[in-house]
Amino acid sequence: MPALLVTDGPFTGWKSWHARPEGRFVDGLGNIYYRDDPAGRGIETAIETGRQHSNGLGSLHGGFIMAYVDVVAFAAIRHMLDTQAAVTLNASTDFLGAGAVGKVLEGRGHIVRETGKLVWVAGTLTQDGGAHLVAQWHALLRKVPRTPR
Repeated sequence: MPALLVTDGPFTGWKSWHARPEGRFVDGLGNIYYRDDPAGRGIETAIETGRQHSNGLGSLHGGFIMAYVDVVAFAAIRHMLDTQAAVTLNASTDFLGAGAVGKVLEGRGHIVRETGKLVWVAGTLTQDGGAHLVAQWHALLRKVPRTPR
């Protein structure tokens, strides 16, 4: 997966995931930033939000939130993705607070359990530096062979 180290702006020191558009669904979400959680508990991600992520009530759209959950789940297992691929078998999102448009949406995720073919991951989506809980989530991913395209 293409990733570039960010050298300026509010995400200096983070990596930009999908920094080069590839014409895939995730490109429409926007720039996604990630780094190892400073506390050593998995991954920390961030995405800037705008009107294109909103619903009719002016909050973050549930479909956007669920798509971002999938991205955070894969960011949590990114170290595995160099040698194999994975697919989402199940993802569950509990919406706990409205997400504010125009604020960074922070995603955190960690591996709960891993077997030979499966990986369980879980995490949260927050805003305001973690002060506002938008959602909690968990997902089940299945490891699959990486096939050339």
